[in-house]
Amino acid sequence: MPLGAHADIKLDFKGFIADEADILPKDIKNDLNMTLWDLQKKSGADIAVVIVNSLGGRTVEDVALDIGRTYKVGSKEKNNGIVFLTALNERKMRIELGLGFKDKISIPSLDNIRDYDILPYYKRDDYVNGIARGTYKLAELAAKVENVEIKTQGICPAKATSASPEHKEHAPWWVYILAVIMSLFTPRRRRFNYGSFGGFGGGGGFGGSGCSGSW
Repeated sequence: MPLGAHADIKLDFKGFIADEADILPKDIKNDLNMTLWDLQKKSGADIAVVIVNSLGGRTVEDVALDIGRTYKVGSKEKNNGIVFLTALNERKMRIELGLGFKDKISIPSLDNIRDYDILPYYKRDDYVNGIARGTYKLAELAAKVENVEIKTQGICPAKATSASPEHKEHAPWWVYILAVIMSLFTPRRRRFNYGSFGGFGGGGGFGGSGCSGSW
């Protein structure tokens, strides 16, 4: 939904994800939510993944700050929240750090995730894989600085290649057979329980530290 310049931010969070553009498949939302829930339980850290169609004339930095503060992302004690915002119409994204992460997570580490994990997919208009990989990598980074090991559900997409979608090499025939066999022996996905999700941690201390990007 558009976010007006003076309007309150109203997002429909399903767990840690507010997909206002309705682009993420249900299984991917579930896998990301389960991963982020494990991160929250073990460290108190929150990652809010937000996809909007439009910023409503505002900057991506201002909107990301407001989301972190309005929804109180991160634990109340640590302010260890991250907002991962993607605006489709403006083709802009932002990773916003809570105050508790400001001295723990370096901006170059965020730049690397932006440049090598997210934007290569976004430049192909492949937002699903870009959002999924970016979220997994941010969760991995947050867990590392909080000294916890998290249980990742689902499969993190591989790094995007430099080849354009029209000129990608096709995988060998046996890869598809192997994928089918693996799916038969993969444990059933745990489902994210929205009813037991207590929301974000009550922090919301954000000071404008992070990185932005466009494509």
